[in-house]
Amino acid sequence: MADGNEIPIRVLREFAELVLRSELVEASRQVLEGPPEFAVGRALELASLVLGVRVVDDSENGKEGAG
Repeated sequence: MADGNEIPIRVLREFAELVLRSELVEASRQVLEGPPEFAVGRALELASLVLGVRVVDDSENGKEGAG
């Protein structure tokens, strides 16, 4: 899309559905909508996912800089 072409609405909808199915979104919903007695455990799960994404992202950035 860098060439200025429009993104088809079908592609945008597919992308939105994919994002809504992600583990981060699901874990966030569980923290927000779940009973209070499970909130801490769910928050820890969410934090581990976020930190895992960050670690992967940092390692990918290191690979780019090494080449």
